[in-house]
Amino acid sequence: MLAVHAHPDDESRSTGGILAHYARQGVRIVLVTCTGGELGDMPGGAKPGDPNHHPQAVASRRRAQLNAACDVLGITDLELLGYHDSGETGEVPPGAFCSIPVETAAGRLSALLEHFRPQVVVTHNHHNPHQHRDHVHAARVAHHAVKETGIPAKLYLESHDSLATTRIDTSHVADLKRKALHCYESQSLIGKLTAQQRFATESYIRAFDTTNARLPETDLFAGITHHGPDLPRW
Repeated sequence: MLAVHAHPDDESRSTGGILAHYARQGVRIVLVTCTGGELGDMPGGAKPGDPNHHPQAVASRRRAQLNAACDVLGITDLELLGYHDSGETGEVPPGAFCSIPVETAAGRLSALLEHFRPQVVVTHNHHNPHQHRDHVHAARVAHHAVKETGIPAKLYLESHDSLATTRIDTSHVADLKRKALHCYESQSLIGKLTAQQRFATESYIRAFDTTNARLPETDLFAGITHHGPDLPRW
């Protein structure tokens, strides 16, 4: 399985349940993080534009937090595209991720798909405009790379509504998801997300599928044939 996310912490906040769930099953988990998250909060809550906000210091701290969260969730491979955080609002910094042409970033992601050859890819939902612009861009990049390579059998987008095609029981790994979120103490994720975050279940929209597995699903790998007992699920 390969997950494509915009910033450090997105993997824990958005897909932490399924990443931990499948890692426990022995699935190899690859995480692609597109930006350094430079425009996140400083420790103490300083925001971008504040004199006490230092983007590179934020990126360095979030990288360490990302490594810790990967250890908690069982992520085996971490790939960093290294683009600059675009910020939620306001002027886009020069060279920021959302200003990079989809085809350019997708070319780099396609190379990773060719290398790892995952069976399942998960990412943000580019059909939801009410989210960080880097999330939208990451999802568009992932969708383009999947279409160009045709490598994964299935592509899933995050879903919080009735359009979900696939719901995964993640209650047994809720403690790991919370622990991963706590790795990002500088971003105050638990305080922001406890009321709305999914811990018992994570929901997804199946956007691409070559298996014709029946819907609704309770397994992202439904319909994928494994040729022999020694072939790992990716």
